[in-house]
Amino acid sequence: MLGNPPLTGSSQTRKIREVLLEASRYSQPTVDVRQFIISPPTLPEESDHKISGLLIYLLNIFVKGVIEQFIADAATKTEAADPIGVVAVSMFAQPDLKWRDTSLVDILFAKFHRDCPVLWGIYGNEKTEGGRQRLGWAKEDGMWIREQTHGERMTGLGAGFAALSLRDFSKTRLQNPIPNTHYWRALACIINTPPQEATQTHFLVLKAMVENYAGRFIGFYGQAAVAALRKALVEFPAQAPKSAAASAVAVLPEVFKRDLRLTL
Repeated sequence: MLGNPPLTGSSQTRKIREVLLEASRYSQPTVDVRQFIISPPTLPEESDHKISGLLIYLLNIFVKGVIEQFIADAATKTEAADPIGVVAVSMFAQPDLKWRDTSLVDILFAKFHRDCPVLWGIYGNEKTEGGRQRLGWAKEDGMWIREQTHGERMTGLGAGFAALSLRDFSKTRLQNPIPNTHYWRALACIINTPPQEATQTHFLVLKAMVENYAGRFIGFYGQAAVAALRKALVEFPAQAPKSAAASAVAVLPEVFKRDLRLTL
């Protein structure tokens, strides 16, 4: 099946691309593409907004596979998110898988928003039902998953988002469907959370986004990234309630000083 891991590897990547391209050629059934794009391009009212329903269906399966593999592979080894991110971004960058030159990557963002809402600045009380729902806690058999399992999910997704949004397209003619500004926005959303509302979930996602991607972030944004990292790793955890996850984030500046010769 398209969405079953592993997604990475040249043969798997080629197979996924071939299946999606074939689906894009099916003329029936069709769906209104505007249901799957947050900001569709403005076109004349009489314009055709139809797209292959099979393509949309398979992209949903593909995205589900991407999310599942981020969680499975990057929960304990965040650098494992990178090859998965390469495959995912490459698919949404394919010109033949776009609609009127508009990427369908919002399908991927929708799944991320559901499973890792803190990337969009959402917060809530982890000790309440409503708060857990807002923070993306999952349930199994009607019961909330264990805290450790939740932490692993958030770590995998945080690393996965970084792997998606810190890609370098400078040496390709393809257009980046997830510009680096998405990483900056997500980082800003987390560290602009009111300090007293910051939860373990925020710090788990933050650590996963940064620990193996700080160098790449600085490569794109220079001194502005250094300032953002100081805010994220020094000031933000110092203002928030003490927790194991906040302490783990606060340790990163020393790690970067040792490994990257970076002083925050």
